[in-house]
Amino acid sequence: MSTSSDRHAAPGPADRHRRNALLLSAITLALGACAQPAPPPPPPSEGFSAGITFDAKADGVDLETPLYPGAVPYKDRDEDKSGVRMSLWGGLFGMRLAAGKFQSQDDVDRVGRFYRRALARYGTPLDCGAADAPRGKPRDGGPLTCDDDKPDAGGRLYKVGLPKDFRVVAVKPLPDGTTQISVARVRLR
Repeated sequence: MSTSSDRHAAPGPADRHRRNALLLSAITLALGACAQPAPPPPPPSEGFSAGITFDAKADGVDLETPLYPGAVPYKDRDEDKSGVRMSLWGGLFGMRLAAGKFQSQDDVDRVGRFYRRALARYGTPLDCGAADAPRGKPRDGGPLTCDDDKPDAGGRLYKVGLPKDFRVVAVKPLPDGTTQISVARVRLR
């Protein structure tokens, strides 16, 4: 038998796992649907509403993060898109994601320094490649952590913000000597 205090208890690990699974599913759907045109926004509603929108374009405005000077959109293959914008909402849950991949002729260290300084305007960036980076799942109301995220070999990974409102930048060397830059802006409610 559940009591009213049971229904209002803080979310447990199972709730967080469900939320994380939903977030991962939404990101997977977003990346798979990059080529689909965005539908018109839903009409205003007095009752429950739910929906999802995709757009295969994300730029500095959508990412709300400065782009590295001279960086160009990066595509693994010709049919790939270099970015995505996605919104998913239903009831009390909502998520907005903008992500983009870019490429620069400059080396990883130079690009990494640029982003470490650029992200500092949003708070203290976490260097997820550092041995002393905060790990583990962020607690509700607690600070952002690197969780289990680490940069690719020879790369950099920075995060800044709050657990439900953050920016992520990953920088990694490519075999041709150029640098790939992945930028994401995530908001959850």
